[in-house]
Amino acid sequence: MEKHSLTIKINPNIYRQLKTDVGKGKISEFIECLITKELGSSEKRIEQEYRECYANPHMIKEAKQ
Repeated sequence: MEKHSLTIKINPNIYRQLKTDVGKGKISEFIECLITKELGSSEKRIEQEYRECYANPHMIKEAKQ
């Protein structure tokens, strides 16, 4: 899989902690894992909200307007 570069700015203290706790060569992989988990949980929240909307007749009527 092709990888893309992303430049972000973070607090120097956070970077030092990442280097210490995760390891300098593993920061990208660690951050990618966190983002993937967060995006997945966002998708689940959206799916849950969709189900709740269609379980409520008032919300269905409102959505169709």
